[in-house]
Amino acid sequence: MESHPHQSTKSGSGSGSNRGAMEEEDRLSSLPDDLLDAILRALPLKQAVRTSALSRRWARQWLRALAASRVLDLNDRAFARGQPPARAAATVSRCLRLHAEHGSPLDVLRVALASPPSSGPSDGAFGRDVIGWIAAAVRRGAREVEVDVLHLTPSQNDDDSDAAFLELPGDLFQARNSLERVAFGGLSLRAVRLPAAGLAGLRSLSLSNADVTDEAVRGILAGCRALESLSLRSCPLLTSVSVASERLRDLQLLGCRAVQELRVAAPALESLTLYGHVCWSEPDQSWQEANPVCFDFGDMPVLRDAYLSHLGCGDYNIVHDMAYPCLYYVVAHARVLTLCSIGLLLLYQHGWDESAFREMPKLEELQLLLASPEPCFYWDNEDQEHVSTFFMLTPLPVLQRLFLRLPSDPGYGWDSKAAARADETDGADMTLEHEIVLHQLTFIKVVNFRGTRRELRLLTFFLKRAPSLERLVLLTPAGEKAPADEQLKAMRERVSELQRSSREARVSVRRPKEDDSPNHAHTRFFHEDDEYVAN
Repeated sequence: MESHPHQSTKSGSGSGSNRGAMEEEDRLSSLPDDLLDAILRALPLKQAVRTSALSRRWARQWLRALAASRVLDLNDRAFARGQPPARAAATVSRCLRLHAEHGSPLDVLRVALASPPSSGPSDGAFGRDVIGWIAAAVRRGAREVEVDVLHLTPSQNDDDSDAAFLELPGDLFQARNSLERVAFGGLSLRAVRLPAAGLAGLRSLSLSNADVTDEAVRGILAGCRALESLSLRSCPLLTSVSVASERLRDLQLLGCRAVQELRVAAPALESLTLYGHVCWSEPDQSWQEANPVCFDFGDMPVLRDAYLSHLGCGDYNIVHDMAYPCLYYVVAHARVLTLCSIGLLLLYQHGWDESAFREMPKLEELQLLLASPEPCFYWDNEDQEHVSTFFMLTPLPVLQRLFLRLPSDPGYGWDSKAAARADETDGADMTLEHEIVLHQLTFIKVVNFRGTRRELRLLTFFLKRAPSLERLVLLTPAGEKAPADEQLKAMRERVSELQRSSREARVSVRRPKEDDSPNHAHTRFFHEDDEYVAN
């Protein structure tokens, strides 16, 4: 639309301006109902409500479109943060009431609200409203219910803040219903009676910042025979997680930092995401007293992709009997894999024991998350040695695509001040005990590239060992860390010297907004997410 309905010209009388506004309003009102409904259904709630200012007709239209929809998506977090909790809750309640009065079926309810931690939702009408929304959706036959009460989860080290969780009533899921997907954030499941007939048909369960115990997880899973997807995120009470399911395909354990034991028996598992500590210890323990997490996985013959990372999880400790090699064996037959530099360090620290490494015969797409270590470690070129050791001891016969994500905040050796001159990169390489060739590798992409000596040395390593490489894409940092035009020009000049190592590959240095090349299957990085990064 060319102009805003409330815009007016400076010339002419006020009545002329009013006539112009009315003409704009008439143009909007003349649109067909089905087109208006389609537009409104595609808008987040906050924007849909704002259309009321466009014309008198639209004020009614967005309510009609909302009431007729089988999906109530009130998950606009900008809307939730933009007003007090009581007002946001009143808006949600009004939408649900209008929808119920219209008599339309309700398939999906999604709500995300924010509230200051000082006033937990369990106090007053706000908490009753949230429970009422869930109960109403279940009662009306919703297949999917997603309710996230933001910023209400207590600190994982605060044992005296149970009241901050909104407690679900014990009988909420006792009756059979149509639920297939449930996602709760900031809620307590302690009072929910298990087994619960209303959870028996779940295909997907996600609990985030939830007050849930090990026993509750086992109790829920015991009654959810159809469960295909399970996500446990930042749940502070979980210490020993046991997952046994014949149909589970997707498992995520994210930021549950008290977990010391993870046992999984899921022969149909296709996707595994683990983000958190490999080695657990109390803050006052020395590394010699650290207790590694116990991993016990059964056979997972159809595992397709895996994400294993420990970056951003605070202090980590190196012990010789780390459990990480166990995870490495678990994901050995994956086709898509993300590993972090700390994971490579732990393999390296296993004492160069080649039994900690094994062939990955199906791996087609690998992503390495490289980051500066904790300050207590001297980390000069060791990370490059860990990378080269991994490739030397891990045969990757079908690897086609390699993604390297460099630190967004560079540390020692990654900083752009360490930029290399062209003559400093000539012949630079990493020493290996025996040479390797990545015969099938055709594509490499590097994110947060700054053109430092360390980065160019790492690239030279791969270019010399990838005879079939077709394309090397180097993306500079974005935002405030983006290079100026002159810096970008200098980076391209340094990179041009890499062509000597691979004359067939097309090498390009680009800003992220210019990139149209393929991305790795895993595009969310938990160590860059404030929800998971340790304070």
